[in-house]
Amino acid sequence: MKSKTLYYGVLLALLAASLGQAQAQVPGAIDQVDSVQQRRTAQQSAQAGATQEETAPELYPGETDDVGPQSIVQLRPRKTLFEVVADIQYFYTDNMFLEEGSGRRLDTGVLVSTVEVALAPSPYEMFGGMFAPRLGYRHQWYDFGLDGNKVEPFGIPLDRFDFNAQTVFVEEQYRCCENWIAEVGVDATRLMSQSDYREFYKELVPHWGLRQLFPFCETTVLSLGYEGTYRFTSADAVAASDLNDRTDHILLASCTHFVTPKLIAQPYYRFKYTHFTGGVPREDFLNSVGLTLQYAFTRQFSARVFVDYSLKESSNPAVPDYRKLDAGAGLNLSLRF
Repeated sequence: MKSKTLYYGVLLALLAASLGQAQAQVPGAIDQVDSVQQRRTAQQSAQAGATQEETAPELYPGETDDVGPQSIVQLRPRKTLFEVVADIQYFYTDNMFLEEGSGRRLDTGVLVSTVEVALAPSPYEMFGGMFAPRLGYRHQWYDFGLDGNKVEPFGIPLDRFDFNAQTVFVEEQYRCCENWIAEVGVDATRLMSQSDYREFYKELVPHWGLRQLFPFCETTVLSLGYEGTYRFTSADAVAASDLNDRTDHILLASCTHFVTPKLIAQPYYRFKYTHFTGGVPREDFLNSVGLTLQYAFTRQFSARVFVDYSLKESSNPAVPDYRKLDAGAGLNLSLRF
């Protein structure tokens, strides 16, 4: 009975989309944005411990016993104030509408284009640690069905589900005791239909986190962390404005390994517990495991390939439990000045 109800629910949502009702996009769009952002967070968390120091080799055995390791003299890097990021990724997903059961999954290609500008001063020392504040704006375009897929039985082109995400963010990162990193911030995001720029969802998200880095050797760093959020939401698709209000608690483990000085492998595991505070009681459990291979052509430009498998279960029988595989590639350009 549950699967049949879910099936007809999906069909009704798709029919609503064919009539141009952007609010039908809300469930899938929210999860798409969360998935992309959490994958990005996993990569950034792993990279935070990826700094390698250059140490001069010993000229003869025992040279460093009395004076310690001798570092190569380098010029102090120039202080910067702004950061601009352009990122594009194309990936395959085998479950675009997050359906339960393999028989009704829809696989397609997804293109996510991101432009981000931020006031991001170089980290500065304070209270025995390093502070790194950021204030900025991020715009993302989500494009579906570039491989020509359509939704059956209605024959709706998937580009009808394209949407934009706009985010204003402010955050502060504090690194102390060498390998501890604390973060706090607030994001304000709204989702809009790409065809007519009609807003169908918005949220205000205070977030906080703490992680520790464990350097195993010169080429490998393990990162263990926690991130918490509370989401104040509003969606056109529901009568109650706080129906999607929720709190997330995320545990993340990732490892950064330099295969070569320019090639980085980053496997990770993420567990997210979500408690919905508005409307019908609901708790979700999301497990994700993934791997990213990143090659840095220069300090500013890099390419990557990635794969991510997610399994979600919900305590609410009306919400589908799903499995989803994403795999793709991306390019990133980051400039600081």
